Amino acid sequence: MDLKLYGLKAVVTGGSSGIGAAIVRVLAEEGCDVAFCARGQAGIDKALAAYVGRAGLAGKVQGRALDVTDTAQLQQWLTELGGFDIFIPNVSALSGDWDAAIATDLRATVAATEAALPFMAASSCAAITYIGSKAGSLAAPNSAAYGAIKAALAHYMKSLALRVLPAIRVNTVSPGDTLVIDGFWDKVRAEDPASYLRVQQRNPLGRLASAEEIARVVAFVSSPAASFVAGANWYVDGGSVAHVQI
Repeated sequence: MDLKLYGLKAVVTGGSSGIGAAIVRVLAEEGCDVAFCARGQAGIDKALAAYVGRAGLAGKVQGRALDVTDTAQLQQWLTELGGFDIFIPNVSALSGDWDAAIATDLRATVAATEAALPFMAASSCAAITYIGSKAGSLAAPNSAAYGAIKAALAHYMKSLALRVLPAIRVNTVSPGDTLVIDGFWDKVRAEDPASYLRVQQRNPLGRLASAEEIARVVAFVSSPAASFVAGANWYVDGGSVAHVQI
């Protein structure tokens, strides 16, 4: 399927590692010119080095070191980039600490998304795809802050969709358990194999998702090929969430 992404411009926050890096790579493979940000220059340099000479990379990739909780700094970066078609707010503190979750996951995501809107006004295929989590719909006693903020942002994105349609499509993609090298579940696999096995067993597919599997759904939902998808929350969880979404 041609996603019709070739020649479009995308912006991804938190794009130097994990799911964010996979999203950057997949969008570039599909022909998008992608700008991403992350807090550390070393991580950005490492990510950019991986793209040098990479076969099949049709789009250009650039990175900027900045802290998304600094709204003025983020606004300046977006201004320098100019207009774009796709915005992927992906940054998360990945923390159970309420202050960190509110500052990074909630406030910074809302501020960044609102800041992006004017830069997408001229696009005929504008799309915002927020990276949520299945934790937003599950009780999570050990990470209540993380899950609660993800739930709040899913609500915000649904409400935003109704505010900005038909000019901009807004959706959420909510990954399930995802195995990323050096990420949370990779560390659990190394340090607590029994717990990791239980995580595998709670997934009907018998394994965790790869970052690329999440990224490909994000690319589709963000693309003109999904032009009638708006205000949705796509769970990419391998069937691990048992409840029916209504």
